[in-house]
Amino acid sequence: MYLHEMSQRGYSRENIGLFHKYMIPWLLSNHHVAKDEGIVDIGAGQGHCLLPLSENGWLKLTVVDVDDYNFQVFKNKYGFNVLKCDISSEKLSLEDSSQGAVICFHLIEHLLAPDNLIKEARRILRPGGKMFIVTPDWRKQFKTFWRDPTHLHPYDKESIDRLLRMYSYDPLIYSWGSVYGLGRLKAYKYLPQLGLIGNDLLAVGVKVGS
Repeated sequence: MYLHEMSQRGYSRENIGLFHKYMIPWLLSNHHVAKDEGIVDIGAGQGHCLLPLSENGWLKLTVVDVDDYNFQVFKNKYGFNVLKCDISSEKLSLEDSSQGAVICFHLIEHLLAPDNLIKEARRILRPGGKMFIVTPDWRKQFKTFWRDPTHLHPYDKESIDRLLRMYSYDPLIYSWGSVYGLGRLKAYKYLPQLGLIGNDLLAVGVKVGS
C-alpha cells in the first residue's frame, strides 16, 4: 500500500533522482565497500539505493522489504536477491557475518522500536562491515516530520549515535541531502561532500568485534 501510494506520487524505480544516482555509489566507495561484497538494502522500497549501485558495478545485491510490490522486477530484470521480512520482529534469512554493508534509508523512523533492525544488521555484517542509516533530522524537520502518517520515531544526531554505540557499532554521523540551491545546481556531481549538508541524518556504523 505504501509503495503503491509512493508510485502514484511519482516516486518509483523508473524515476530515480540524480542525487541518488551520484551520491549512493560515492557513499559506499568513500567508505571502502568493495564491489565484490554483499550489500543488503533493508526497506529497499523502489530501489533508489540498489539500482544506482547495480549500474555502477556492485553485483551481490539483496532487497529486503515487508512489501513485495517490486520483487518480481528486482529479481527478474536486475538479478537481485529478494527477501520478504518484517524487520521490526523477524530474522533475516542470511548467514552470520556474510555481508559487507547494510543500507537502511528512511526506514528506522517508521519502526516503533529499532532493536531488531540494528541487531539483525549487526549479525549479518562481517567484522568491520558498515551499516548506512538515513533518517530525517528531528532538529531540522520537527515541523514536517509528522506529515508522513507512517512515521513513528524521530531521531537527532545524539540519539542515533547512542543507539549505534549501544549495539557495538563505531558511528560516524553526518548530515545528508542537498540544500541551499545546490540541489538545483547539481553541485554534488562535482564535489560529493556537498551532499552532506542537508536536512536528513546519515549515520555510518562500523561493526566492532565479531
